[in-house]
Amino acid sequence: MSDVTSQSKVFQAFWSAMKRRYLERAVAATELASLLLHSRGRLHRTDTELLAGDEPIDNKSELLTRITRATGFGVCVYMGNRRVAGVSQIESGKAPAPGGFADAVLVDTVLRKREVFRGELKQGTSVLLLAARPLFTTETPDEYPVGMVELFQDEQSLYEMLAVSTRLDDNEAQADNNDLADGIENVIDFLDDVARRLQLLALNGNIIAAQAGEQGRAFRVVCRELGTLADRAKTTVNGVRKLVTGLGLNATEQLES
Repeated sequence: MSDVTSQSKVFQAFWSAMKRRYLERAVAATELASLLLHSRGRLHRTDTELLAGDEPIDNKSELLTRITRATGFGVCVYMGNRRVAGVSQIESGKAPAPGGFADAVLVDTVLRKREVFRGELKQGTSVLLLAARPLFTTETPDEYPVGMVELFQDEQSLYEMLAVSTRLDDNEAQADNNDLADGIENVIDFLDDVARRLQLLALNGNIIAAQAGEQGRAFRVVCRELGTLADRAKTTVNGVRKLVTGLGLNATEQLES
């Protein structure tokens, strides 16, 4: 097998694993976002607004900004199938403007079937790694959702971040194994950072749960799931190191336990 072929297969393996991991994180993040929205009060709607307690959910909402900063995902909130808020950061891709409508597959899966959606979805010229779940007036599902919350990551932005971190572009496809090993280390660091961010989310969730007392029991369930994902991310890093060794590449740094 040529060096170029080996490099391509390694990168594609990373790419597939990262997309799966991002979708798992997005699903957990939508649950956390839903709980945080309900923590502000009962969700209800007027003719023009979706509110959590007395707080309108729109682009000025401080809570949405906190969610996207903590998770690394962009976040959109819908009143019914109409988008009322969209907040993001550079790494997650640009959030669509309020006023638009949800894709038909989201309406069918999330609003009609009341199920969680996860997968790739084309929006305009972009392909998003996306998870969405229904929002009900209370944490206990009632007859029909008042809307939904969506967490997304622009696929092209993620691909470019990975391409840069592994230094595998068209001009460097002929790099020797030592250069490739350096690139692999960057990817391992990236995966390790994902694990740390999940652990941070779990810690923040535990703090909120402690403050909420008995009403925070649902938060603790989410925190346990986030902790599990963090452990799985760590396991993925160790699996990557074994893959590197099996391909005859020398990654010099040892992952901290």
